[in-house]
Amino acid sequence: MKTYLVGGAVRDELLGLPVKEKDWVVVGSTPNEMRKNKFKQVGKDFPVFIHTKTGEEYALARTERKSGHGYTGFEFDTNPNVTLEEDLERRDLTINAIAQDEDGTLIDPFNGKEDIKNKKLRHVSDAFSEDPLRVLRAARFKTNLPGFVIVPETKDKIKEIINSGELNYLTGERMWQEFYKANSPWIFSNVLEELNIHELILGKKRSDMDELINEITINMMTEGEKINKLQHIATFISCYNTNAKDINIFCDRLKVPNEYRDLALMFNNCYHDFVCYQPTADNHDELISLIKKLDIRKEERLQNFFEMTDYPDNPFTSSFLELIHKIKSFKLDEKDQRKSNKEIHKIIENVHREITKDHIKEYLNSKQNKS
Repeated sequence: MKTYLVGGAVRDELLGLPVKEKDWVVVGSTPNEMRKNKFKQVGKDFPVFIHTKTGEEYALARTERKSGHGYTGFEFDTNPNVTLEEDLERRDLTINAIAQDEDGTLIDPFNGKEDIKNKKLRHVSDAFSEDPLRVLRAARFKTNLPGFVIVPETKDKIKEIINSGELNYLTGERMWQEFYKANSPWIFSNVLEELNIHELILGKKRSDMDELINEITINMMTEGEKINKLQHIATFISCYNTNAKDINIFCDRLKVPNEYRDLALMFNNCYHDFVCYQPTADNHDELISLIKKLDIRKEERLQNFFEMTDYPDNPFTSSFLELIHKIKSFKLDEKDQRKSNKEIHKIIENVHREITKDHIKEYLNSKQNKS
């Protein structure tokens, strides 16, 4: 039994990138031996084990044979005679087919280190074309590794997969996983376009307007890198789709988590009204309408929205947050609490309107005094 560090950890170290997680391959062992050595088995399709102390993943060296459609249509052989080289040969790209032994020596039978040096994304073997998920993985690595190019031979393999129809067997969950792991959904979208699978994966063609929004949003992202992953993806989903119906179709297709969907819907529905709003003495109803659309009860989502729209810095944002605090601080007195729901609703509406009127006056007076 011998263990090797494999895959992303070795690749990222060679690239000078921080290693996020470590995966190991075990050669010459069996499930029984792994369990006896206090590893916890978690894999169902093939034996994968978790080290009980480090939480790191250990997989038995394996070979695989295509037996059906999609990325799950494989039969695995994990007998103790499977060699490290055989395990590395079934991996997708040469940059991911490098192992490191316990002494730090690299095992690189497919010249992955050379491809890292030359910034090439190259398939390891003909088996690449058997797994449709590898097309999206290649697109993700091209997105995340600036300057890397997919070599012509690998592009040919990608065309084979496209022509085979295997991409139609990818589930929304796996497409979302690759979409999420891409550092920029905009660049990932561009790479999908280059590979002629944009519509097949994301469900719609790109238009000239998409390209314009793309450029604007990329510029917004690079100015100070102010927004987080959730905001970044939600901005893409909102700008890429023109209305709530299209956003929901997109999110259903890719099985997008609700927090991304909800923020994208809010951004799509409220962005224009928010950035274009200019407080005046008589447009308080317009502001109240915006507050209702934003649903100020969802504080974290609201904060994400403000951070997404604050380009360039909106002078009214901080004042807007103060207004929301005032509105949320209002409490009905005991007498009003005993009234009917219709009466309570009317009281709250009137109070919110007065709070908003007063706040706008304060804001305008403060702005005037500063000038």
